[in-house]
Amino acid sequence: MSVELVAMKHSSALVSMHRSVAVLALVMLGILPVHAENQDLETPRSGKPLWEAGIGGFAGTLPDYPAAGQNTFRALPVPIIIYRGDILRVGTEDNRGAVSGRFIDTDRYEFDVTLSGAFPVDSDNNKARRGMPDLDFLFGIGPQLIIKLINEPGERKLNLNLQARAIYSTDFSSLDHRGFVFNPRLKYSLEHVSNQDLKISASIGPLFGTERLMDYFYTVKPKYATPSRRSYDADAGYLGTNITFGMSKRFDKSIRLIVGTRLGIHSGATNDGSPLFKDELTASVFTAFAWTFFQSEERAR
Repeated sequence: MSVELVAMKHSSALVSMHRSVAVLALVMLGILPVHAENQDLETPRSGKPLWEAGIGGFAGTLPDYPAAGQNTFRALPVPIIIYRGDILRVGTEDNRGAVSGRFIDTDRYEFDVTLSGAFPVDSDNNKARRGMPDLDFLFGIGPQLIIKLINEPGERKLNLNLQARAIYSTDFSSLDHRGFVFNPRLKYSLEHVSNQDLKISASIGPLFGTERLMDYFYTVKPKYATPSRRSYDADAGYLGTNITFGMSKRFDKSIRLIVGTRLGIHSGATNDGSPLFKDELTASVFTAFAWTFFQSEERAR
């Protein structure tokens, strides 16, 4: 499933909030007064506000789950909280709208812990899953090591992101562990493109899931088998490869528009024999905007 808030990631490593409870949880995390205990007062300021608040929205057509072969249109208005703390970071450009705790940040390496989520799926609206349990809201949390291959702040960056997350599902009345996902990926970004001052980014990377996560997507228990949907027991392994391209434009200091697309390539996936595995190629198209009309006078480091 999707991993980033701007795309949500039903075809990748899990990203977009669905219920207001989840949004409020992120907002609460975003306003916690968390700072490093050993801040260096001589550290230069970035020029950006320490925090911003406003409103935003997301809309897009996303695969119901990896290799689903069926997309669902999603639209979601959200409150926007951006916090550029020394450790806690929420909604910033570098973490693509997610919540992260950044513990190490040098010119060559960065280590953080990130949080992301993905939309639920109503099985009655999915042809392959009809009659089976719904897929609940998913969220993931885990460490990420970023190796900065090219690091030219304000110009271009090329990073190798080594990301692992524990995945959980919830219907907001219970919480279940759904295994782990590992997602190494290359990510490139370039700013100030053309006279329109656009920012573009692209990433590519495979996903690998444990058996519990694969069961959640692809296992068909005998009681849910039908003449057109045989029973199937999923295995751990390769989930697919995601290629993502995004472009953003800042119209002034407070308004940003984002458009993007994600291609999920599932050829050769471990569970391509499941009756729930419907398409080796899936595509997402999405857009998002953010308008921040409250900003702190204090600048971020």
